[in-house]
Amino acid sequence: MPEVGGVVHTHSPYAVAWAARGEEIPCVVTAMADEFGGPVPVGPFAIIGDDSIGRGIVDTLRGHRSRAVLMQNHGPFTVGASARDAVKAAVMVEDVARTVHLARQGGEVLPIPQDAIDALYDRYQNVYGQTTDDRR
Repeated sequence: MPEVGGVVHTHSPYAVAWAARGEEIPCVVTAMADEFGGPVPVGPFAIIGDDSIGRGIVDTLRGHRSRAVLMQNHGPFTVGASARDAVKAAVMVEDVARTVHLARQGGEVLPIPQDAIDALYDRYQNVYGQTTDDRR
């Protein structure tokens, strides 16, 4: 992952709760489609002390557009083109973890269709807003 210039790990409560269940955060709000290009995936459980966590993060993100991964029973890790970009992703993953949790309290959440996720992600990454050198 040579495009990574920053990595963030937090123990933010809502994202950790999803990781504790080993459940990806489904893409049910447009902010997720924009920022992560789909659901936030879950990576494998790993014991701290060697490179298992790092390998699990890379292996999981390699197959996703997401810049965030929930390492099972541990918590969120995010990557970005810069440290600032990775921090933005960390804030966003906790926000969507909380939002989707709250939405589920009211009943079933409605997934965004994949073609709409693709269109939202493309627009946000390539057209929307002002660009900077450290934005993906």
